[in-house]
Amino acid sequence: MQKIPFLEKFLKRFSSKKVLFFWYRHYKLLFFFGFLSVAAYGGYSWYRNLYQYQWSDQQKTEFLEKNFTETAFQEKNFQDVVARLKERSRIHEQDLILERDIFGSKR
Repeated sequence: MQKIPFLEKFLKRFSSKKVLFFWYRHYKLLFFFGFLSVAAYGGYSWYRNLYQYQWSDQQKTEFLEKNFTETAFQEKNFQDVVARLKERSRIHEQDLILERDIFGSKR
């Protein structure tokens, strides 16, 4: 197996203890820079997608034709649903009559 001199030097100087101490000293700053980088990337991506899109008029019309088709209105099903809702509304407006007293004592 061939030895890599750079890797050997790095492994001699590398210490997990140093990495942990660096993390404990600077974790708030590292999280802050991580948050800023993610927010900056998200802002740039949002701006690019909103204001710098590259679709031609032909691509726009192809997309609209492919994805947005007119749906058929099913009037019979709609009228059935409306009738059922009206029936439910009528039932809920009626006074509730208890046939059995559930809070009374058992005899």
